[in-house]
Amino acid sequence: MIIIPEIQIQDGKVVTRAAVQGDDILHEITPRDAVRQFVAEGAQMLQLVDVDAARSNPTNNAALIRELIDENDIPIQVAGGIRTLAQINDWFEAGAARVVLGTIAITDSHLVVEAANRHPGGVIVHLATRGGYVMIDGWKTQTAFTPQDLIRDLQMTGIAGVIHKGTERLDSEMEEVLALTERLSHDVSIPVYSSGTVRNLDDLARLRYLPNINGAIISNALLSGDIKLRDALKIAAEKEITLEPESITHNVDMGIHHGVRAYLAAYNSSQASRVWNQQLRDTITEDNPYLEMLIPQVDLDLDLEAMTPREIQAAYESELDRADIVVVVLEGVEAEAWTGFECGYARAHGKYIYGITSTQEVKGPSQLRFEAMCDELIYFTSDDNITKSHAEISHALATRVMVKNQ
Repeated sequence: MIIIPEIQIQDGKVVTRAAVQGDDILHEITPRDAVRQFVAEGAQMLQLVDVDAARSNPTNNAALIRELIDENDIPIQVAGGIRTLAQINDWFEAGAARVVLGTIAITDSHLVVEAANRHPGGVIVHLATRGGYVMIDGWKTQTAFTPQDLIRDLQMTGIAGVIHKGTERLDSEMEEVLALTERLSHDVSIPVYSSGTVRNLDDLARLRYLPNINGAIISNALLSGDIKLRDALKIAAEKEITLEPESITHNVDMGIHHGVRAYLAAYNSSQASRVWNQQLRDTITEDNPYLEMLIPQVDLDLDLEAMTPREIQAAYESELDRADIVVVVLEGVEAEAWTGFECGYARAHGKYIYGITSTQEVKGPSQLRFEAMCDELIYFTSDDNITKSHAEISHALATRVMVKNQ
């Protein structure tokens, strides 16, 4: 579990933002000193929130946050009032490690897809809730959506994770908020972080025992001195009772006498592409009797029109769980394909991912995003001789799979 200290900045000062603006808590420490303190105590990442920008106030704290990014080597994710693609791009150019989107993630899914494509692994969505419903516009406006309504669709946009925060009063009971975060973490394979639920070390210890929650974002408890970051990091570093997705996956033990099950993520609505994919599968399995390859859209008996997205997702998850490796055809990935989910789920569950790509293909942002999710790339020569192209891929894949060890 990762601990991410959060520094909320309003009018150049450190605050703890409350559900009601007049209830904000003002802290004596400056934003610069708070960053220095957390870095000195061993923080791995920080979150800086521009409260003025989130509340659409006339002035904001962007200049100060840029200075803090420039002055520190620690990864910093930025949040608060980021509502355009230009703003997102500007923050990455300024050195932000990740950008957290709130309102815009609910109101403009196309922008989220574009941002995730341009910045693989860099876009996080913040789902703020009150009474079980998603809040937007600096927590001022309640939507008709529950987070369960949105989280699976958000995963399909290619985002790197979700932060869930209940915006109830600080002194309210957090059990319901925490329970909702935990339920959300079961619905997706991307990381889910809990925000605003840690008031003391007991809360953190309890959070560690909940499955599938990847981290905690802590603000007021650290700034008020109720807990020390070093103590929080010590608890978070204790041996986990559930496996947490790692940033680098490990291959399974694969020798020539060990049968290998491969999952081919290669969905495309083009009939020509589907034929190409099936011919690739035939070549690979004919050349390599020890290797079995599944194309879910072809081999699974699924009624895609009658099934709900969650039912389809569950079927794909089951096959991904059974797979030893995942092979992704990176050419011509379509926006409506399940490729983003398949790659994200595979990485989260430690599957080794091979990307298949042409040496001649001009790469767009979507392909670059998927390449970044692969552990290894296999290149082939794209020409009219399909048999030659498939033979290149088959040989390269078999060679690499056979020599891979844990």
